[in-house]
Amino acid sequence: MKKQLFLLLLALLFPAFVSYTWFILTTGHHNYTQDNTFSFWLYTPATLKKLPFISNNSVYSYDYNPDNQQTRVIITWTDINNILEKKQDLIAFLEMLKGLNKYDCSWLYNDKNDFSDNYQRYCIFQKEKTLELEFFET
Repeated sequence: MKKQLFLLLLALLFPAFVSYTWFILTTGHHNYTQDNTFSFWLYTPATLKKLPFISNNSVYSYDYNPDNQQTRVIITWTDINNILEKKQDLIAFLEMLKGLNKYDCSWLYNDKNDFSDNYQRYCIFQKEKTLELEFFET
């Protein structure tokens, strides 16, 4: 009887434990590199995992705000050999996503009839010798 009660209690508490653990892992601010396999898998959106090669030196910054349910991932590349060519590669990648492209940014709306919310935005910024790609999702 004690074993059955223990298994029932475990079955009831396990989903809450998993949900709480997932919430703790995926909220807040996290910095990582592509070499950190677990963080790269957990925090990087699927579309950003398909980016063209820019540089070996990349830093990822992930931020999820549970209050307004917004995700922001910023990838910063340094030590880039041909920065203009690499920027064009990133622009070509954004054009491949088939979104609304303007000013080195691309907007992908999940509802084609409502452009106010529920979208993804990708923006490219060139800052001296670095390139940044900002991903923002509501």
